[in-house]
Amino acid sequence: MRKLPLFSINFAGFSHYTSRKGYAISKRTARNRLFLSSSIPEKTLLPLLKSAQVKGIPVYFNDLIDNSMEKTARYLLNLMQKYQVAGIQIDPLRFDNYGITQIPALVKRCGKDFDILYGASVALVKD
Repeated sequence: MRKLPLFSINFAGFSHYTSRKGYAISKRTARNRLFLSSSIPEKTLLPLLKSAQVKGIPVYFNDLIDNSMEKTARYLLNLMQKYQVAGIQIDPLRFDNYGITQIPALVKRCGKDFDILYGASVALVKD
């Protein structure tokens, strides 16, 4: 049986948590979240993705590439197959929830409070 990489695209939120703009945010998420973009060069993106996978940190992309589901799916599948990473999600609501305006960004939550760390060095941050 062939195993396929996992990625999801979320345009509607989940119940339980609500953001500043009223969007629902999943209660079952991890403490940390990594926000990335397809505009990041692969040589910079790879260590971020690998680090997130090792640490169990969910990875979110903000939007579709050229507003195309097909281009975005191909890009993500290529990343996941080429570098053996999984669990990438597209979720613009999470970007809005945390006010993410630049990438890469690592959100570290503690209860209802959170800090945002920006820059490629977020891969080095320990839990």
